[in-house]
Amino acid sequence: MTATQIDHIVLLVSTPFFENPPSWITDNFTITPGGRHTGQASRNKLIIFSDGTYLELFNWYDTPPSLDDENQPMRFWGLKKEGLIDFALTSTAALPAEECIGDVNKNLSQEPSQDGGLGVKYGMPIPGSRTRADGVEVKWKVTRPNFETGNNVPNEKFFPGGRLDAPFFCHDVTDRSFRVPSEDKTKTTHPCGATGIGAVEILVPQDKTQEYLVLWSKIIGSEPKAIESGMAERSWVLDVGVPRGEGRSKIVLRESNSEKDILQMQERGIGFSDLVIAVESSDGRGRRQCGNGGIESTIWLE
Repeated sequence: MTATQIDHIVLLVSTPFFENPPSWITDNFTITPGGRHTGQASRNKLIIFSDGTYLELFNWYDTPPSLDDENQPMRFWGLKKEGLIDFALTSTAALPAEECIGDVNKNLSQEPSQDGGLGVKYGMPIPGSRTRADGVEVKWKVTRPNFETGNNVPNEKFFPGGRLDAPFFCHDVTDRSFRVPSEDKTKTTHPCGATGIGAVEILVPQDKTQEYLVLWSKIIGSEPKAIESGMAERSWVLDVGVPRGEGRSKIVLRESNSEKDILQMQERGIGFSDLVIAVESSDGRGRRQCGNGGIESTIWLE
């Protein structure tokens, strides 16, 4: 299996949020200027972690593209509500985008169960770029999943604003440090003690759990392990790497088990539900939300 690692997390935010971030962001994190995406009505700022990952504050400063506009690689986010919407993987050992995606598609075509019958394959890498505030041009290639009709695809009511139940890939063309200056301690030192991505939590329908376990294990290159919690809800964890050091992150796939979960999937879609950020702390507070309502209630410090 292809070895993958977390690249970055996408947090879609409003223009007021982007231009004047709320206190739950500024009290916890150091924000690094990003830039405007070439040929897109979008811009970003970054929260960079010492493990080489980052949280992207993504904003539409003008009208988002239509989902039908195939010339716009970010069209998949145009109809999404603010909050956690997507995240990117990349390959270990600086594997070229084309080779990485070729291996992933091969995994998704093999038995047993191929892609779980969910109709997921990856397209060709597409060039992307942005110009930083200091004038440096940053280049990368993005590869997004193509969603087709499969035997086990869930009801469309669980895909509001378009289907995003599989991650995308991001590979650097310019030096990674141009895009992610994770060795700069002034950018990776955060008031809350954040060090990296601890876990990405994925919410899936109860009757499609096994299909999604197959899909995600084929994409990530990691076998799922059941989490013994002693509670009614069932979850599985898949290990995934991070760009720097010997650290690891996790993909936690959680089976919906309540009306609240079903409503969440109807409002936000199957997939990315919560983000856990690892912190260095001696206060003994354990896992805690960044806030009690809205976006901040889906981001946890642990």
